[in-house]
Amino acid sequence: MAGNVTLSASMRTNLLQLQSTQEQISKKQNILSTGNKVNTALDGPTAFFSAKGLNQRAGDLSSLKDAMGQSISTIQAADKGLTAIDSMVDQAKGLTTAAYAALGNDAASIATRKSLASQFNTLRGQIDKLAADSNYGGKNLIAGNGLSMDSTSASRAAVNTIVGVDNARVTNVQAPDTYSIRIKGDGAVSGRTQDINDAQNAHGLTGLKLSGTMSSTLGNFSNVQIEVRGANGRTRDFIVSDGSESRTISYFDNSQTMSSNLVSPAKSGSAQVSTVNVGGTVEEGDIFTVTVEGQTFSYTATSGDVATGQNAAKNVATQLKASIATAISSGTGRLNGKDVASATVGTSGTITLTGATTSGVVRDFTLTTGTTNALTKKISESFSSGTIVSFTVDRRLLEAANNQGNGVSTIEKKTNVQIQVTNSNGAQVTRDGMSDQGDGKLANGDQAFAFDSGTVHLDVDAKTIKQAASHNCSANIVTKQISDANSKNDITVQLNETNTNSITVNAVNLTTSGQGLKLDEAQNNWTDRADIDKAVAGLDNAKATIRSASQSLSTNLNVITTRENFTKEFSDVLTEGASKLTLADQNEEGASLLMLQTRQQLGTIALSLANQSQQSILRLF
Repeated sequence: MAGNVTLSASMRTNLLQLQSTQEQISKKQNILSTGNKVNTALDGPTAFFSAKGLNQRAGDLSSLKDAMGQSISTIQAADKGLTAIDSMVDQAKGLTTAAYAALGNDAASIATRKSLASQFNTLRGQIDKLAADSNYGGKNLIAGNGLSMDSTSASRAAVNTIVGVDNARVTNVQAPDTYSIRIKGDGAVSGRTQDINDAQNAHGLTGLKLSGTMSSTLGNFSNVQIEVRGANGRTRDFIVSDGSESRTISYFDNSQTMSSNLVSPAKSGSAQVSTVNVGGTVEEGDIFTVTVEGQTFSYTATSGDVATGQNAAKNVATQLKASIATAISSGTGRLNGKDVASATVGTSGTITLTGATTSGVVRDFTLTTGTTNALTKKISESFSSGTIVSFTVDRRLLEAANNQGNGVSTIEKKTNVQIQVTNSNGAQVTRDGMSDQGDGKLANGDQAFAFDSGTVHLDVDAKTIKQAASHNCSANIVTKQISDANSKNDITVQLNETNTNSITVNAVNLTTSGQGLKLDEAQNNWTDRADIDKAVAGLDNAKATIRSASQSLSTNLNVITTRENFTKEFSDVLTEGASKLTLADQNEEGASLLMLQTRQQLGTIALSLANQSQQSILRLF
């Protein structure tokens, strides 16, 4: 074509070689800049697609490794909660040990066990909170699978309508059940025989008795306490207590007096006049003695003499005067023919004795007096609870008792009120006001009735429970499943990129519920040894459950951790394999580039030489 430039064959050959060299240089530069000898499918289809497959698999495994890491963190969070729960169970076990060491029935031991039971319940509540707080990434491996059981609100309300009963509930529910609750008894009050004997021996008492009928509005199950204060020959204080009520009775004060006084002596033809005065505080049982002419007259003050509003001294003087006057006037009286002629009592209670007279003879008479403090005293005290405490104090026994009868005695009060709870299988648990403490004793406050299927709790109001017992009240409380099991807390960990291998970590229940640790509340304030035994059994079961859960979590953690390490290492192998297919040898490629650049320079020189034949034409001009 006209206008086209035609290259010579040698120039065209050298030019093509130079272009080829430039293209190879560009490729080498690209390889050196990317580090890959295969960057596109055109660079090597087999290597490119093989490396791409290996890299994709490595990427999938890397994603799985991240998921495994999160799963490991979830298990570790659960393990932290499990470890803390295990520590709290150990602390609770220590409380039961302390409770066993305070198993006495004295007030201090009972108060100690009640305090320990309260601490136990606090720890139990913290266990549930720990389990709830062990959440990681929306999963909680120790909070259970959601299955729960409880009593129905309608049945709880039915039981709570019973007078003297409140806060009816069932704890530690392990299976659906129906519990029949019945309250009965006439409320008769009595005292534990051994306690009565001990109190009598300790304080010189006789006829000690607890009686009466429990009040329907102010009743209580409190023990009766008798405290004695004082010393021999001095005032004695008896403090009798029933719950919050207390009575103090003082006696044996030795303050009664009796004195004789010569008003006018006997003279010839003139009678002797003497008086006897009774004074001081006169108590029932005090003995007053007057001796006239060697004849002794005694009188023991009665309850009528010292009744409220009575002039006890005048009453005693009147009785003594009557005895003396009878002895004078009677033909066979002891003072008949003696030197005393009459005995009278004035309005103030003074006895006046007048002697006999004989002309020319001095007829005087002898007169002495004396008192003896009461040897016994009867006491009877009534309390608003309906309890009556009665006994007789014998001073001789009191003073002969250890520590002169001082000290405190506790008498366990027995009350004929009983609560029976029977489940659907016929098993029955009873708490009875007639039982001994430590053996199913009914008391005020929370009362627990433990069954294999759950524990029934009732808050008993001792003030009014007699009303329910009198009417033989009854009601049922029913438990059932209130939520179904689910797998929302379970975690499934994919272990390979094709999802043909995975592991599922199932959530365990480490709450205190009947579906978890089966760790019930402290029952009956640990009044009975059996209640502490139940707590210990629950703690032992909890420890076994925690140990099993720990082993399960440990096994799963080891599997996932091993797979995570394997996945990381295997992913590295795949990446390395892909690199072997695509990565360039920098040294080799650099040397090749240098050779190509040299070849490019030589090609340029060759092209220049080929062009010289054309330039020789210019010499013709």
